[in-house]
Amino acid sequence: MTAHFDFLVIGDDEASLCAAACAQKAGAKVAIARSSKSRKKQTAGAMPSVPNFIWRRLDLQDFGLTLDRVSARVTLFETGDPVVTLPGVRDTTAALADAGIGDYTLWQDFVADAAALGDSEFINSASSGAPNDGAASLANMLGDRSALHRASVLSGSCQALLDDCFEDNRLKGHIAAHALAPSGLGGAEPGSAFALTDYFNDDAWRVRATGEGRSLHDILTEVCERAGVTIYAKPLERVSSDGGKFKTAIFDDDEKLKTRVIFFATPDAAADAGAGHCAPGASIRGAGAATATVRVKLSEKIDAPAHDSDAIFQIIDGGDDLQEARDAAISGRLPERLPVEFEIAKNGDIIARSAYFPAVFFEDDEWRGWSSQDRQAAAMHIRERLGSRLPGLANIILKATIDITGAVTADSAFSDCAGVIVQPSRHNAISAAVRLIDRMIVGDS
Repeated sequence: MTAHFDFLVIGDDEASLCAAACAQKAGAKVAIARSSKSRKKQTAGAMPSVPNFIWRRLDLQDFGLTLDRVSARVTLFETGDPVVTLPGVRDTTAALADAGIGDYTLWQDFVADAAALGDSEFINSASSGAPNDGAASLANMLGDRSALHRASVLSGSCQALLDDCFEDNRLKGHIAAHALAPSGLGGAEPGSAFALTDYFNDDAWRVRATGEGRSLHDILTEVCERAGVTIYAKPLERVSSDGGKFKTAIFDDDEKLKTRVIFFATPDAAADAGAGHCAPGASIRGAGAATATVRVKLSEKIDAPAHDSDAIFQIIDGGDDLQEARDAAISGRLPERLPVEFEIAKNGDIIARSAYFPAVFFEDDEWRGWSSQDRQAAAMHIRERLGSRLPGLANIILKATIDITGAVTADSAFSDCAGVIVQPSRHNAISAAVRLIDRMIVGDS
């Protein structure tokens, strides 16, 4: 007998689990298809914040969970002192002044303006990836001059917006790196200014579990099970839509289910499942790019840059690195100056990530897929960038493993499936995923 569901959430990251649990508690019938990759052996990294409304809906206080905010966002340039921004506006203003950045006086107004830019019904609908929202929101926006202004600004590039606000190239490079690098954008793309509104969203500042108890991932998995979410821990073989109300998902053991909506809470979850081509705005949001994550185990703990082991770090030589790296990736080349984000986990491991690798390579006038040699080269590229900012790193590496998501594959389970919902890249991915699936439930009722 084939099971029927309202939502099939594919992926088991924190945003996916929160969306599934909240939808089930709201009365929908939900299934999760978990990633085939084991998370138990992976070092946990920082994640988007879990807002209070989700905390209350899922009763997370009953699990003794404690989440600490990442202490700072730090950019390590090739020359000069690091640029540091902190959770508090006043603290950041003081840190920028101490670093000799003349634009520090503009920071408070910039943060307020960036947050206000995202306060728009149309902007939220346009970025949601949900169907049937745009027309009504557009009608409302046409009668609101301030909303039209926000839409005009956000339809432009991140680079242009930052140039209008600041003069200091280090500050502009710092903001762009942290706002754009997670989604592999260069900053010159029309619409990339929207990433700035997410960057300053209240739920965008990342958090980590304290390490004294269970992980948020394990707790959310239990929350889903208690709520009645059906969890499938096996690979999907094929997903198809026949033009009717339901889509069919077939697993590798031939078990089938039918669902009205297939939902990815993050582009990474879609890319991991081979459905990256289904993402809305793919021509803007890092099309043609793959993401590499390298986990580095060390023989001893390393001295953290800026004396802050709880920060999120970005490595760029200058603000132009982002656009040059994106251009290289979509043309099938490895970037020379690879932007790399990294953090130091509680156990001392380094988790490094870059979304600026090509989805396919262009070599000898032909396009080709990833090889084992390409994976080794990507891992080495990231390790070299880490070594450029962390002296002595090469001498204390015990092991490094690499995961690639977003690489083009010919055997995607989603090749014949239309109408898949993929939330675009969001800094506030957890809260955005829950709000999006809530809107879909209301729209269906």
